[in-house]
Amino acid sequence: MGNLLDASGFVIQPRLKFQNIKDKMLYQFLLDDVNYIPSERCQVGQTIIVLSEFAKEIGWTREIIRNSLTRLENLKYITVKTLPQKRGMLITVNHYKDFQSLETYKEKDKKEVKTTHEDTHEDTHEDTHENKSCNPCESRSEGMSKNLNTQEDTQEKTHEITHTITAFINSIININKTFKEYIVGAPVKNKNLSSIEDIQTFVDFASRTNALPNGVNGKLLVSYFDCIRLTRQTCTISANILVQFIEKIQKFSANQINYSIWKHIEDHDDKRESYTLGILRNVKEPEARRGLIKLKNKKGGEKIAAPVGSNEELQKYDFGF
Repeated sequence: MGNLLDASGFVIQPRLKFQNIKDKMLYQFLLDDVNYIPSERCQVGQTIIVLSEFAKEIGWTREIIRNSLTRLENLKYITVKTLPQKRGMLITVNHYKDFQSLETYKEKDKKEVKTTHEDTHEDTHEDTHENKSCNPCESRSEGMSKNLNTQEDTQEKTHEITHTITAFINSIININKTFKEYIVGAPVKNKNLSSIEDIQTFVDFASRTNALPNGVNGKLLVSYFDCIRLTRQTCTISANILVQFIEKIQKFSANQINYSIWKHIEDHDDKRESYTLGILRNVKEPEARRGLIKLKNKKGGEKIAAPVGSNEELQKYDFGF
């Protein structure tokens, strides 16, 4: 066992309430990363991150990280201080010493630390299959194994149950039905998308079946759907919900759609897809064009031509994703 486990120590993770899964993931990283003994740069419970480097390392945009840090600070879970001369941000995990002391968790001290269990049934109103698992972020194989029938079942029935929606999509060679018909009528028990790879497969299939509005950027849509997925406590989202979203955006222009989902990713990553639809309904075509230019300039720091013109030109437009 000693050869298999090369741990340098351990960290106690308190059970706290979070607005979304990204905040929880970031907080757990910080709790593990902060000093447990003082150093020249940081005291106990403190760490320093350089936002640009950290964003590249974890694959999130700087805006998403800033938004998450702001929410954690508003909850008083952390304190953030910007260091001079672009040396990064000094982050303090509040009550770190208390959280790392087992004495804190004794019955007599529970009221003081105010820890609480998260509600794992938040999304039951959306899709009956989306939250069958009580294990957050479970793998596709874990969700699939729960529905396996006995060996006495017919081969066809076993074949259907063991398929996830991603496996079902990958099994399709010839397209002879609409995108919605394939997804809604898929003979599978598990329609959840649980990773960015699942999202990529889903969006690619939507493109193959011509379900996406002309000019909508595929890479941007993958990033958006993955952002929406992470607003769920289980880190999964039903393919049926995304089909409904694609149907609802059909009446808008490519510029309006690209702007709205990009704006959502950058500034409202803790919100769900209904918030994006609100942006869509309130942004006009000229405003969407100007907004795309601003977002691109903000991301790349370079001046670009307006993202307008033919569908072919829109497809070639580089959104930086």
